[in-house]
Amino acid sequence: MEEEENEVSIFQLFTRESMFAIEQRIAEEKANRKAEREAAEEGEEEEPQREEDELKPDEQLEIGKKLPTYMQNDFPRELMGKPIEDFDDYYANKLSFAVVARDWTIFRFSATKALYILTPFNPLRRISICILTHPCFNLCVILTIIVNCVFMAMNGSFPTMEKIFTVIYTIEAIVKILSRGYIMTDFTYLRDPWNWLDFSVISLAYITIFVELGNLSALRTFRVLRALKTVAVIPGLKTIVGALLEAVRRLRDVMILTVFMLSIFALIGMQMYMGALRSKCVLNTDNPNMTDEEYFDHIWDRSNWYPQEQFSEPLLCGNSTGAGDCPDNFTCIPELHSNPNYNYTSFDHFGVALLCAFRLMTQDYWENLYMLVLRANGPWNCLYFIIVILLGSFYLVNLILAIVAMSYDEQQKQDKADEENEAIELAMNSPEPHMRTITVVVPPGMTRSPTGSNLSLPPYNGKDKETASIQSEKPSEDHAHHPTVKGSQSDREGEKKSHPNSCRTPSVPDVDMKDVTVIRELLETASGHRGSFMSSDLGEPVIPLKDRLYLKFCSWTCCPCWVMFQKGIAWFILDAFVDLFITICILVNTAFMALDQYGMSKSLANTLTNGNYVFTAIFATEAFLKVIALGPVVYLKDRWNCFDGIIVFLSFLELALDGVSGLSVLRSFRLLRVFKLAKSWPTLNMLISIVAKTVGTLGNLTFVLGIVVFIFAVMGQQLFSNSYKDAYGENGTYAAEPYPRWNFDDFLHSFMIVFRVLCGEWIESMWGCRRVAGIHCIPFFLMTMVLGNLVVLNLFLACLLSAFGADSLQDSGTEDAEPNKLLEAIDRFKRFGAYVKVNIIVCVKVKMQRKSKPPILPVVSPSLSRVELNGKEPISDGPTPVIRNGKLEKTHEPPTPTATKPTADSATFSVKDMDKQSESSTRPASRATLKSHKDMDGSSSGSCSTLSEDAKERLNMVDAEGDPEINEVDVVFANYPDDCWCQIIRSRCPCCIRFENSDTGKKWWSLRCKAYAMVEHNYFESFIIIMILASSLALAIEDIYLPERPILKEILYYMDKVFTTVFIIEMFIKWVAFGYKKYFTDAWCWLDFVIVLISIVMLVAETMGIGEVGAFKAMRTLRALRPLRAISRWEGMRVVVNALIKAIPSIFNVLLVCLVFWLIFGIIGVQFFSGKFFKCVDAEENKVLPEEIPNKTMCLNTEGYKWINAAVNFDNVLNAYLALFQVATYKGWTIIMDDAIDITGDDKQPFRENSILYYLYFVFFIIFGSFFTLNLFIGVIIENFNQQKKKAGGSLELFMTEDQKKYYKAMKRMASKAPQKSIPRPEMKIAAIIFDITSNQMFDIGIMLVIMLNMVTMAMEHYKQTELFTNVLYYINLSFIIIFTIECLLKIIGLRQYYFKIPWNIFDFVVVVLSVLGIALSDAMEAFFVSPTLLRVVRVFRVGRVLRLVKSAKGIRTLLFSLAVSLPALFNIGLLLFLVMFIYATFGMNFFMHVKHTGGLDDCFNFETFGRSIILLFQMCTSAGWDGALAGLSNEEDCSDEEGNCGTYEMAVFYLVTYLVISFLVVVNMYIAVILENFSQATEDVQQGLTPDDFDMYYEKWEKFDPDATQFIALEKLSDFVDYLEEPLRLPKPNHFLLVKLDIAICEGDKCFCRDILDALTKNFLGTSDTGDIPADAGGPKENVEYKPISSTLMRQKEHYAARLIQKAYRAYRRRRGELGAPPMSYDEAMADTTPQEKTDIEKKGDENEDKIEKKEEETEVITPSEQKTVELGPDSDVVA
Repeated sequence: MEEEENEVSIFQLFTRESMFAIEQRIAEEKANRKAEREAAEEGEEEEPQREEDELKPDEQLEIGKKLPTYMQNDFPRELMGKPIEDFDDYYANKLSFAVVARDWTIFRFSATKALYILTPFNPLRRISICILTHPCFNLCVILTIIVNCVFMAMNGSFPTMEKIFTVIYTIEAIVKILSRGYIMTDFTYLRDPWNWLDFSVISLAYITIFVELGNLSALRTFRVLRALKTVAVIPGLKTIVGALLEAVRRLRDVMILTVFMLSIFALIGMQMYMGALRSKCVLNTDNPNMTDEEYFDHIWDRSNWYPQEQFSEPLLCGNSTGAGDCPDNFTCIPELHSNPNYNYTSFDHFGVALLCAFRLMTQDYWENLYMLVLRANGPWNCLYFIIVILLGSFYLVNLILAIVAMSYDEQQKQDKADEENEAIELAMNSPEPHMRTITVVVPPGMTRSPTGSNLSLPPYNGKDKETASIQSEKPSEDHAHHPTVKGSQSDREGEKKSHPNSCRTPSVPDVDMKDVTVIRELLETASGHRGSFMSSDLGEPVIPLKDRLYLKFCSWTCCPCWVMFQKGIAWFILDAFVDLFITICILVNTAFMALDQYGMSKSLANTLTNGNYVFTAIFATEAFLKVIALGPVVYLKDRWNCFDGIIVFLSFLELALDGVSGLSVLRSFRLLRVFKLAKSWPTLNMLISIVAKTVGTLGNLTFVLGIVVFIFAVMGQQLFSNSYKDAYGENGTYAAEPYPRWNFDDFLHSFMIVFRVLCGEWIESMWGCRRVAGIHCIPFFLMTMVLGNLVVLNLFLACLLSAFGADSLQDSGTEDAEPNKLLEAIDRFKRFGAYVKVNIIVCVKVKMQRKSKPPILPVVSPSLSRVELNGKEPISDGPTPVIRNGKLEKTHEPPTPTATKPTADSATFSVKDMDKQSESSTRPASRATLKSHKDMDGSSSGSCSTLSEDAKERLNMVDAEGDPEINEVDVVFANYPDDCWCQIIRSRCPCCIRFENSDTGKKWWSLRCKAYAMVEHNYFESFIIIMILASSLALAIEDIYLPERPILKEILYYMDKVFTTVFIIEMFIKWVAFGYKKYFTDAWCWLDFVIVLISIVMLVAETMGIGEVGAFKAMRTLRALRPLRAISRWEGMRVVVNALIKAIPSIFNVLLVCLVFWLIFGIIGVQFFSGKFFKCVDAEENKVLPEEIPNKTMCLNTEGYKWINAAVNFDNVLNAYLALFQVATYKGWTIIMDDAIDITGDDKQPFRENSILYYLYFVFFIIFGSFFTLNLFIGVIIENFNQQKKKAGGSLELFMTEDQKKYYKAMKRMASKAPQKSIPRPEMKIAAIIFDITSNQMFDIGIMLVIMLNMVTMAMEHYKQTELFTNVLYYINLSFIIIFTIECLLKIIGLRQYYFKIPWNIFDFVVVVLSVLGIALSDAMEAFFVSPTLLRVVRVFRVGRVLRLVKSAKGIRTLLFSLAVSLPALFNIGLLLFLVMFIYATFGMNFFMHVKHTGGLDDCFNFETFGRSIILLFQMCTSAGWDGALAGLSNEEDCSDEEGNCGTYEMAVFYLVTYLVISFLVVVNMYIAVILENFSQATEDVQQGLTPDDFDMYYEKWEKFDPDATQFIALEKLSDFVDYLEEPLRLPKPNHFLLVKLDIAICEGDKCFCRDILDALTKNFLGTSDTGDIPADAGGPKENVEYKPISSTLMRQKEHYAARLIQKAYRAYRRRRGELGAPPMSYDEAMADTTPQEKTDIEKKGDENEDKIEKKEEETEVITPSEQKTVELGPDSDVVA
């Protein structure tokens, strides 16, 4: 111990000596650096890499973090809060010191003088540091901020409080500045960005006292952000904020791409719709002789526009085909007055057009823009919206989601890694032995008491953390040897099994208290606590009071009678049937609660009340009996039991307080019983556990979300509240209009607006804000939208998706592996049913056998009926066993009557032929197989029920246990149909087989073979597809105008008969070809069959003359399902549908869970709002003021007033479901919320914002019902995708290492590319110069800049621009056209005929030609719809070419690449979406063709024709505007039955809700899943390996070295070539030895093959040396090239080296022999003066030197690239590689 004390601690007080030491170290370091630099300059040595550069600050010791646990034990308590020397090595040579606060937080300060005055030892500075580092200081600041926030959120101003807050903040700043210094050095006040925020806020506060700054005071709200700073210490929150910041950083590329795409969409919109949204319907004049001025006044008069009410929006109309019409007596006048929506919605200039494009991207109220444009310009314009929605909205918005999800994911991984590192550090640095994990050896007697109940230690260890460090000595041994610390499932089961003792306490007398205390003490020391008084050294342990109470009250070990009684109760209450009964009770109870409704009868109300009493009694009894059976301790260990107990308590509380008014909310707690279902419903359980798991994360996230919402709400309130009050006040601009509901008057209203923006609805609130506060609103709303919705809310989704990862699904499955009681009960029923069935069958069989005698069967050789299985004894005679899916089944297959002794031929036929059968290969051979072997023995006699040796082998291989073996199978399709009859019929009915062998049978067989061949033929399939498409087309033509076209109607009538006949014939042919069994076991055939059946029934009904009966009419509509048949025939769609079908069970599960969640909110909604949405309205449906008509009776007694209910209400649970669905999709939800917050009471007139707090009900519902449950759909679909991908991964990739997989992927990519022949340089001198110019990269970039400038000038156009402006733009545009024409001509001269081989060039050429024509024939071009400017917009896409040249655009390239990868899948999903829309459009036309135009239906948007139906359904596939459509389709009042234009409420709801679930929740989410999947894949590719882009680059560079595309380059060019490449493949010079190491093959003529080089470079980049199991041809075939390798670079180097050695040896040998002639003269002359003695000495030395050199060369090592030798040695250098 003494030695340890003598050791110097790393924590030393910071003194003047410490300061002096630091200064000395800094001086030394400077001197060293200077010396090194001088030495380097003189060239004595290379500048060595200093270690100081590599030193980085320790992340665990960063400012603001807690001191790591392993350091806390060594830290002297007396140094807390005092300046100490910095203990991070990085700061050893920096002028700084540290302070560790009392809560272990680390602070760092600069050791220089603060404010140039205060040294670190100045008493004032010391006091400031002491105050600053005290935990209370931070706490006070946070409390001040929170209180300040509360005051900011309150209405009214509090000048005194403001001053107080300012003073507090000033004091805080002064303390910080005194302790830290101001700005000049590190760790000073202004070096912390948070302090900038504080400083600016304080400065503003002082400035505003003297100067009036108005709205700038809103900046004070940013102080709220400081809450984030202090919370950054909480680990979970750190992840969230880290992920947020990371996401914002990463969103840069997406933002650039988004702005670029939106600009293009905005430019296109401008060119097409500028000024188009101003047309109005104007009343026709009676006076034909008006002057121009009068006419002008007439059409500009607001009262002459339709509709003529003052505050309603004028109707938009258009004069093109299919555009909106005006009512009678009105004319459509274009370009009149202002645009819709307060003149904010238009494409009149670039700014508003960009806003419209952003609105489309975020899909906010976009149906309004869609309807306006289509009404004004005609239906074809929907193409623009389809492109913007599919590319802009679905793609870009989900890219943002993908990026946020990825950064969250990475942040989580990072945090995990940090935790692991800390754990390792802890283990490494634990100073004393007891700090390491203690191994507790628990004596067996102690682990389990003899009675069998587990030992648990809840009373002795309060915290789970402490249990973590106990590990049993042998973890591998039985579970019994672990001291169980948590009440896990296993103990519960143990306790349930041993009921008599299950009520004993864990501290049974058999366990010695001393032992427990020892463990307790060990635990305490392990987690660094002091031992408690209980483990004092006084000898006998003192039992704490808590434990004594525990022993006394919770240990129910009384007399034996009690134990017997307990046993009986437990036997009853823990039985599976009781569980089943309770579950049924829960369901019935839920149904009872759901029956609650408005206006129910007395008897129903009584029944419900009594039902509640009964269920309360049942659940209470269950809980009571369980407590008796298990004892309180065990009972409370199970979370479900605690939950039950709480619910029972709440039920009693509710009954007790039944009469008290205002406590009806307690009724809602009954609903929690629904969650008891989770116990026996795995999906619900899993979901609740996922929600519970994410609640930790989501708690943090909700906190961040709360702060974001709060900041924006307070900002909005401070910025805009006065503007609203001024504008709508008595003398305001809009005094005549009602005050808007969505405003910034107080905090609640601001909060609701911001919350609404988070839900994605920003545009309407922004219009309202812009009317009163002008342009400032746009940045505010856009910021709220981007930060709140696109970033924070997507983070919410990312949390859910990560919680949805496969791991969590498996975890929640394995954690509580408790046997499911419900399944057990159902299993008992099944067993009972099976038992009864077996007995009945046995009885029947016995009776039958008495009656009939068994038939005599022909003799069969025993070898035929025996099959050896697994090498065991053959199965005794009897039915032949068949193996299907690894299980044995018996088939009763009598041998064929013609069975004689089998010949060798008939007994052994090849297994390959057997595989051709669709049945399992062990099935006794059927007719189809016999046919194929007729040739073998010339007769069809031999019964082939024997198996060949091969097949026996195959049977022996069937392994009953273990994993299935993966066999690569070549699929060979059978050319013969299956048997007519299935096995059972064949075996029971010998006549079948007799028939098969008769002449008729053989003819029938040949007919079947022909039918089979016909069905399998491609032409047959194509013909059927054409028929399906034609019949679908026929359905689409049957619209509202059909009665006006009798000939077409007649044609369609007969065509329908033709289609029906064709499909019936097809079905019969397939029956003949496939046989019933195969036909009816295929799901797609069933689909065909059902559709054909409907057609047959229709035909029969028509011939009998009852076709017009309602039931058959409804059946007619089912023809709309015909297009479904196309799915099975279209490969791409079939893949998607199969994926969907596999996902259906989980989607259905999630749907059910959603319904349960929603049911709870629905029932609460019914309790809150049922019957309260009624209101009194006047004749024009306007709500009457409550002062006028206070209640229902007065309304009904007053003439001209009606008492009506809201269309969407909460009167019963089904209505509530519909209302909640509207709220969850944010369509029509504001109206529902307005009704809800206005309610006053039953039968009373609602009053504006009377119950405003009901907003919170909707906020909670949106968070749980919409954010959570609707996003689960995405989670489930993505999860399914991933699982299917894992299954379809292919066996080849299963057996590769990660490196090999990367290499294999790269090889597969290489295979798809080959070098192109480069365009030859022209002979003519001028052409050659032009060729060089145009093929230069800089030329392309220059043209790109011109295109960008062109885009900018196009963006400057606007509606009604001045003549001058138009002319200037015209000439600028003309100059651009000239530039592009010159570029085009230059390229044509330079590239000659090759110009037209490049697709981009053709595109350019077309654009140039059209632009020139556009200038020449501008009027003619305008007339033909396409404006030439539109073509110029398209040119912008050429930017795509330059992206490849820009290095920094790699991120954007990745995004575009992921889009390109997703396109095929997205196309398939788009097709499926179109198919769904097609079918629903046909149904819609059948059901709602004649519905009156109300609500969301008008003359452009309805179900009258197929086109309009598709336009409306496309809008609704994003859930946009479905509330309006529902209002129109369910209109049953404002219509007349005679005209047949009434809708049906039930039909409309069913139609729209099913369509939304299929399209909006499933198909669109598949789209999202594909994008997320491909984006993460593309990013992974970029991060891990080589992208296709890199390969393209390689081949581009290759063209320069191999202009003729021979695919070879000379060996001497190789070094230059790899140096010329770009990263990541480039090998910079000197690269000789790297090339040698890469061992590249050399072909004849000393050439290298292009793919060999690429392959070697790929391996070099990926670091793959071992390519293992990768097939040699993965990189594509080499046959088409003269590929004859003769050597390799490595081989060549070895040859060179060997040659040098041989040469040297030979020279030396000849020298020794004296065969080499006399040396040259000069040598002799040089030696002339030397003496003979000196001569011999010199020669000796020379020989020795030569020997040394040779020796050295032999020992030379291979130079690896890692050594980075910078000497360039020629190919002849004497180095072995």
